[in-house]
Amino acid sequence: MVADPSAFDALVDERFDGWVEELRDFCAIPSETDHFPELERGAGWVEERLRAAGAEVTVLRDEGVPPLVVGEMGSGPRTLIAVQHYDVQPAAPLDLWETAPYDPSLRDGRLYARGVCDDKGELLHRIQATEALRDAMGELPCRVRFVVEGEEESDSAHLTPLLGQRPEFFDGDGALIEGGGVDEKGRPQLVCGVRGMVYAELSLRTLGFDAHSGGAQLLPNAAWRLIEALATLRAPDGTVTIDGFLDDLAAPTEEQLEHLRTLPFEEEEIKRIYAVREFVGGRTGWQAQIADTFQPTCNISGISSGWTDPGVKTITPAEAVAKVDMRLIPNQDPTRIAERLRSHLDKRGFQDVTMTIHRGEHPYWTRIDDPIVDAAERAHTGIFEEQPLRWFSAGGTAPMHQVCAPHHLPMVTLGAGDPEVRAHAPNESYSLDLMRRAIRVTGRFLHEFAAVEA
Repeated sequence: MVADPSAFDALVDERFDGWVEELRDFCAIPSETDHFPELERGAGWVEERLRAAGAEVTVLRDEGVPPLVVGEMGSGPRTLIAVQHYDVQPAAPLDLWETAPYDPSLRDGRLYARGVCDDKGELLHRIQATEALRDAMGELPCRVRFVVEGEEESDSAHLTPLLGQRPEFFDGDGALIEGGGVDEKGRPQLVCGVRGMVYAELSLRTLGFDAHSGGAQLLPNAAWRLIEALATLRAPDGTVTIDGFLDDLAAPTEEQLEHLRTLPFEEEEIKRIYAVREFVGGRTGWQAQIADTFQPTCNISGISSGWTDPGVKTITPAEAVAKVDMRLIPNQDPTRIAERLRSHLDKRGFQDVTMTIHRGEHPYWTRIDDPIVDAAERAHTGIFEEQPLRWFSAGGTAPMHQVCAPHHLPMVTLGAGDPEVRAHAPNESYSLDLMRRAIRVTGRFLHEFAAVEA
């Protein structure tokens, strides 16, 4: 911990209201996936903010690719890489937002905007914490390298080649994953991994054009055909049934299961938050907790076919499209999973289903007893009443394999998220109380990280 954090904490309090206004300004940029001019604006905002913090900034570019902004602050024998992004999920459907997604609104101690948690708030509060720690203490105890991309919400396809322009940017001693925060009971969480992902689009055409539904006894319906294909991918209990999907799965060890038993599983609170009566397959208790941590998924993110507007239009649809995401755990390779999905469909006679892969990302987990996790736990002392809980992995995906695998870097996360943030959904929000705490934790973590022995 910082020998005397009082000067740092005082600076946090002094600057906090201004930092909130900064976050509102950042979130007003609609830097959604594929909105290239706005992505450029987002990158420019990050570049300017890092330079204002005194960072040495490098902007890596390639034609048609959102810029990768890299900013380095501090010095010392150890380097921490903060992996972040400035792109955001689409705000649609807009009619479900209580306030405009790019007109950030403050109410009840929370800031509401698209991207405020995922990931603009997390990115900005880490910059703010690093800047304030340096200003309070005179110098940073380690080097901090911010790696800020504009494709995390799509596929991070160009992160590795862009970083490859400067291979030294892969060098480091540890990394911070984006995000982090507290659980349903307000207990801080140290997340030590991310899941991988394959994101596929499945589409087909059965007719030359939408036909009158009076001929449905003979004319093949694209929606039914796609539903039949999708039904072969997952059992009702959530088990993925794609041929070979589970072959490479790393089964949990006894040591991992023993640790999992020490972690709370707030089943009723989770159901309350998401307004569900029961989990998939009726899972409950220990079996639900194991599935939540160690079971990969096959999820339908969206499906579209035929007439879905108000009123009646009796047609047999000619086309159908579904978006499918599969979350992976260690030992599952996204390339092999994509190949097995294609083979699975072909084997069952669905050669007419066209498959497009939009994203493939490897999982990457750090041991929960790694020294970087110990450092993150110590950084919470005095900021939260309870000791942090160590979790094997987030449910989501981030490009940590791309950044960390070349040098086998350990990683952890700490942040200001909570179960109410609604990331990727309408009315995304960010707790200002947790933001203030996360800034203080981050400053302390930099000292703890710097003191870790190699």
